[in-house]
Amino acid sequence: MPKDIRPYIDSSVWLGWKNREIVNGVDRFSVFQSIWEAAQRGEFKLFISAMTFAEVYKLRHESFTQPVQTVAQLLADFEESFIEVVETDRDIGIQANVMCRQFAAYKLYPNDSIHLASALRVPCDYLLCYDRPLSSVTMPDIIIAEPEKVLAPAIQNRLEGL
Repeated sequence: MPKDIRPYIDSSVWLGWKNREIVNGVDRFSVFQSIWEAAQRGEFKLFISAMTFAEVYKLRHESFTQPVQTVAQLLADFEESFIEVVETDRDIGIQANVMCRQFAAYKLYPNDSIHLASALRVPCDYLLCYDRPLSSVTMPDIIIAEPEKVLAPAIQNRLEGL
């Protein structure tokens, strides 16, 4: 896989990994673990928004917060050299506002629009997420999809070819 690939990782993917979620038969831990290991090997960097640090305190639509150990480990993982943080600033906020209105029919959440604006700033090739309103959005310059549908298969195919 070329080093110039740029995946943006939404908070939902991080939490699916740390919580070892299995949803509709998809082992989200294993899927993201292959992506994580490829990044560790230096195949590409992973991108996140500064907002991700705040978002991982709980799962979306759940009332309980993450165990402290889960959050502490995620915050430590975000310090890895292959993680690039996109700072959230005025331009990202304005672009997110525009996208919330543009994709109102999809019920795009403000935080998800910030993730999308951050990914577009890099620019990233993929925005990997498990958020249905966000994954419903299509844009010409980025693929928005669940990791197992786009990036994980490409990594697995490459490993099988070694």
